[in-house]
Amino acid sequence: MRLSKEISMKNIILKFIHRVLASYARKVISKNSPFVIAITGSVGKTSTKEAIFQILHDKYGDSVRKNYGNLNAEIGIPLTILGYEKLPNKFLWPIFLLLAGFKTNPKEYPKYLILEMGVEHLGDIKYFCSIVQPNIAVVTSTSPAHIVNFKDAEEYKNEKISIINCLEEGGKAIVNFDDPELAKLKGENITSIAIDNKEAQYRAENIKLALSGTEYRICKTGYKISIKSKLLGNQMVYAQTIALALADLMQMPLVEASKSLEKMMPLPGRLNLIEGKNNTVIIDDTYNANPASSKLAISLLDNLNYKYRKVAILGSMNELGSYEEGAHEEVAGFLKGKCDLAIFVGKNSSIMQKTYGEKSLRFATRQELVKNLGKIIKKDDLILVKASQNNNFLEEVVKKLMNNPKDAGKLLVRQGSEWRGKK
Repeated sequence: MRLSKEISMKNIILKFIHRVLASYARKVISKNSPFVIAITGSVGKTSTKEAIFQILHDKYGDSVRKNYGNLNAEIGIPLTILGYEKLPNKFLWPIFLLLAGFKTNPKEYPKYLILEMGVEHLGDIKYFCSIVQPNIAVVTSTSPAHIVNFKDAEEYKNEKISIINCLEEGGKAIVNFDDPELAKLKGENITSIAIDNKEAQYRAENIKLALSGTEYRICKTGYKISIKSKLLGNQMVYAQTIALALADLMQMPLVEASKSLEKMMPLPGRLNLIEGKNNTVIIDDTYNANPASSKLAISLLDNLNYKYRKVAILGSMNELGSYEEGAHEEVAGFLKGKCDLAIFVGKNSSIMQKTYGEKSLRFATRQELVKNLGKIIKKDDLILVKASQNNNFLEEVVKKLMNNPKDAGKLLVRQGSEWRGKK
């Protein structure tokens, strides 16, 4: 009974915080009318946000603002609009809310807002767009992720796509036509990108993967733009293709925009290449995981030309609801034939190992895996590490594999003091 009251009180406080911050953010948007680019999707939101930010920031400097870290939900989006880059100390919310009110009348305000919108509940998009309506909306994917609070995958997909209905008058949407649901969308306000779907207006082709980065070209009727990216894999190609399509919609010089994309460096925990012990190479993709992003990471591992052994370390994928067992079977089945050794970790490891079969190992916890890494990993291995964050935290496995663990603070995700107690 007491626990129920505590949860109820916490929800009341959260709703109050949401309401106050939303009212502040609406006031700022109403006064300053920035050009808003909103990004949602189950895969590649952050990479897409960073690619768009790179192009716009190179062109317009401090007139561009993005959300930082995981400030992409009910609290994070208003905080970004108000100009904050991190959450306040949880014990200081009353003072913080009072002071935040002074942020509603800034002397200068960015002309461009790039807002990543994370979706975890039905109605999230409608709520976000009640605070700020996008001029351009991006939908990267509708594949299942974080669907535990949705009735089914269909309801989740519709929630993502609903952002297109929230556009400002005359607004445009950029969507990924390699997603079957998004490929059904038609209309003058729809701009399409793809790698495989030949009906897309912007297509990435001639993709060449290497440990040094990804070379490819983006094609549209009338021109082809070649890009030598420092980023790894098709997931990053999708993000940069979206960014270039957006630059074109905004009538920016595309050669200039492509040079901006070539400057981008990998983000921690997102297909980031790290030097491992004994001449091993680590592909650190530990920020988060769902079936679609896991398949993209596995495809990268498979397609890289590498003469030594390839190892895949996969942890559980969270927040999949009734789709959980089937999703882990699907990913393990997709991994077959694409590595020399598969290592499965955590809650769903037995499901994955059963599906995968021979040449695989299973560990109930990451701690158990860490104890055995010295016996398993060989000189020159190429190692992919991928999992959702909570109850996995496989960045700690990467830390054990790193040649220079002292660099963990700048190269790995979730290394701050606030995470130590959770791990």
